[in-house]
Amino acid sequence: MTGDHVVKLLQIAGAALGIPAAAAGTFAAYQSYFSTDVSCQKLRNDIVGIMERNVPPDTKRSLLKKEVTEFEKLCGDADPEAGAIFQAAMSEHPADGAHAAASARTDPPSPRAQIAALSVFGAPGSKEHYGWVAIGRRQSGSWVANFNGYAISDTSLPPPGTILSAKIMLPVWAEPQAGANDQSKLQSRLPSGACVRVLSTRGGSGRLWAEVAPASCS
Repeated sequence: MTGDHVVKLLQIAGAALGIPAAAAGTFAAYQSYFSTDVSCQKLRNDIVGIMERNVPPDTKRSLLKKEVTEFEKLCGDADPEAGAIFQAAMSEHPADGAHAAASARTDPPSPRAQIAALSVFGAPGSKEHYGWVAIGRRQSGSWVANFNGYAISDTSLPPPGTILSAKIMLPVWAEPQAGANDQSKLQSRLPSGACVRVLSTRGGSGRLWAEVAPASCS
């Protein structure tokens, strides 16, 4: 991966967490990282275009809601990490006013709000010592790695003790996810570039999983 690509992915992670981007077009790199399926690619392009528009937050949230909901419906199982990023972007533009206040009193936290409030896996003071991450996902019959540090395949998963570095921001789960994500099992987030140590691995039809612990990259 080139240095420019790494910078773009770091910008994406920051933008998804509500951190102001260092340059315009921070979500654009996301288009080429994930699946090239025509329908999902069109939805992804539409969402990215909305994210880049200079419009009031309420307007942006309204525009995003329909497209992100459609993406989750059609592409969520195939592109679960992209879905998590788009949901996090939605959390930058929460509903406000009296309706939002009433909802906060009566409704449980939404998945978007839950993602936005997640702690960083392995951060100082964190009580989390391990969690599960998707180390790869199947695309067009082959595996695409979410980490640097080991060449994964159906028959070759990283052994315990392997140090991996995240290519993009990833959700950290209490247990491996099958099909649609169970948001109640979401426990933290792993920033792009952060390192983990593999404790164990598990295969899957759509994603390959590793139970990991925080680790130093040096």
